[in-house]
Amino acid sequence: MNIFRSLIAALIIATSCAVATPFANADDVTVATTTTKHHYVYYGDHEIYFAPDTKVYYWRENGTWRTGAELPVESRTYVRTGGVELDLDTERPYERHNWVVAHLKELKDRVRHDDKD
Repeated sequence: MNIFRSLIAALIIATSCAVATPFANADDVTVATTTTKHHYVYYGDHEIYFAPDTKVYYWRENGTWRTGAELPVESRTYVRTGGVELDLDTERPYERHNWVVAHLKELKDRVRHDDKD
C-alpha cells in the first residue's frame, strides 16, 4: 500500500513539473521587432515628399494626398532646392505628416531661440 501511495505521489509531482515547465520558460521568450526606416526629402512650403529610393513623390492636392512618379507640372519647380531630409517608419509619409510638421516647427523654433543668445 505504501508503494502504491509513493507511486501516486511521484506521478502527481512529475505531472505538476511537466505542466509548470512551459510556463517557467515563458518569461524567457524574447520577441524582436524591426522597424524599417524610409528615407524622404520633405519640401514643407508646398507639402511635398520625395522618396529617393523608390523615386516616388507624395503631395497634397485639394486636401487629398496623391502619389506618383512625377509631380504635376505646376509643382515641379518647388522641389529643386530646399528640401529637408528625414527618415520615417512608414511607406506613406503623409501618415506621419502631423508629426513632421510639428517636429520641423520645433526645430525652427529652437534655431531661432539659439540665434537670439
